[in-house]
This record gives sequence, C-alpha cells and structure tokens, in this order.
Amino acid sequence: MTQPEGVCKEPYMKYYSPEEIRAMCLRGAELLAEGREEADRLFNEVPLLPKSAKIMKEMVGVDEMIASGVNLYEAVKEYGPEWLRR
Repeated sequence: MTQPEGVCKEPYMKYYSPEEIRAMCLRGAELLAEGREEADRLFNEVPLLPKSAKIMKEMVGVDEMIASGVNLYEAVKEYGPEWLRR
C-alpha cells in the first residue's frame, strides 16, 4: 500500500523566529480573507504550541498528528523527542 500524497510519515519540525511567525500569521490572515487554500498550508508551517500539540496527540494519536503535517518543533522542544514515540 502506498502512502497517499500529502500525508507525512515523519514529524515536521522547523524553527521559525518570532518575527517570521508573525509575518506568516499576517500573510495567512490575508490568504484567509481572500478565500485562498494556501492559508491552510501556511498555517501548518507555524509551530503548533506545545499544549495544543499535546491535545491533538490525545485526540487523534501520534500517527495522525504526524500525518497532518503540522509543525511540531515547539512541542518536541518542550516535551522531548520521546514524546513522538508510537
């Protein structure tokens, strides 16, 4: 069975500075106001806050959370890499 396109197998983790995150959020708001689908992809780039990531993991499980493609950088920084163990 092949992996569906757009589904991640490895956790996405990328650091962005506070200034970069602010710019991404402003751009995402513009894209949302224009009704553009790129907003979803851009918002997935913004690191999910650790508490939000923890809730997501509890709700959907680690595999689905990783497959969603959300940026888990801050959560892994807070909870450690073992937090992503299946």
